[in-house]
Amino acid sequence: MAIRSAFIGLGVFRLLSLGLTLVGCLQAPAQAKELTRNGQWIWAVGAFAHDRGPTSDRHENGVDLNLEVQFAPLSIIGSPRPHLGFTANFEGDTSVAYGGLNFRFRETPRWFLDGILGIAVHDGPLHKDQIRCQLYSDCGYGTRFLPRFGLELGYRVNSDAAVSLFYDHMSHKWIVAGENEGLDHIGLRYMRTF
Repeated sequence: MAIRSAFIGLGVFRLLSLGLTLVGCLQAPAQAKELTRNGQWIWAVGAFAHDRGPTSDRHENGVDLNLEVQFAPLSIIGSPRPHLGFTANFEGDTSVAYGGLNFRFRETPRWFLDGILGIAVHDGPLHKDQIRCQLYSDCGYGTRFLPRFGLELGYRVNSDAAVSLFYDHMSHKWIVAGENEGLDHIGLRYMRTF
């Protein structure tokens, strides 16, 4: 058990280091652009309740750190904004690195609502005890890569910054057969353009 905890701790450290390096490498001079689809890059930092949310089975615990970089919108229908990020759990449960697209569903001068679609890779167990899986829905994730989707409701504090209520879910139900634990995160984020 101690070896597994050390391995997970090392994995979380590597994910955290990778995320901080990515954010550091992508920094650019601050620009006075609004936090809209016309802005440049956005970075976000958040604190999430781990395995809590509307579809959560609450088999894992903790408060997770989330770091994310959103890039300039793509010049395609809907102008989605690509993103890369990770959510690190410090209690030995599942940590996640992910990428995907943010789609702006609704926007006013102060509020915005984004939909999130992408893929996640995690360090959680692929398989668990079959009996506990059948009796208590305490299963493994089944696959290392999982579809990920979510919503983010944001409020602009000023032209460069926003705070948001964030929710995401990753699972492969109805896509791939087998064990399907799934994982929810819900929490708050601070976002800033640069």
